[in-house]
Amino acid sequence: MQTNETDTGEKSSSLRFVDRGEEVIYTVVAALLLIAAAVTCGFAAVRAIQQFFGGKALEGIFSLLNDLLLVLIIMEVLRTVARFLRKREMNVDVEDLVPFLVIGAISAARRILAIGANLSLHEAAEAERHGGTIALTEDWDRFHQAIIELGVNAGLIILLTLALLIIHRLTLERRAL
Repeated sequence: MQTNETDTGEKSSSLRFVDRGEEVIYTVVAALLLIAAAVTCGFAAVRAIQQFFGGKALEGIFSLLNDLLLVLIIMEVLRTVARFLRKREMNVDVEDLVPFLVIGAISAARRILAIGANLSLHEAAEAERHGGTIALTEDWDRFHQAIIELGVNAGLIILLTLALLIIHRLTLERRAL
């Protein structure tokens, strides 16, 4: 009988050690995510200001928007880590997928904006190089690839939005019961 009590005591102290280690790691990850978000905000502001004063206001706006969307992604991951630290459990429910779906939608939107910005900036540079006109045969492969990528990202946003709507409806039905 004493061996069972001893085994149980050892397991609980081992589990406590693992639990504390897990908590420390999650806390370190949360702190690093917070630092990364703050540094990215500062970097985005500095870079945007440099581009504005360098005469590249459009590039500054696009890069600022792109960097701020990255900060939103980091913050969504941080929110997930913080929720784990508060709850101390990793029971995955359908509602727990929402932050990841939001991260996916923000990432897809960020990519769409980046592609649009690159196409606009490239078009402006080409027009400037060719005296106001753009040769229609140039860079069609790049354009087609960008259009395909835009379509895939738009489809991804639609799918993620539908998933969020389904989860929202499921959550409302659960609460009504």
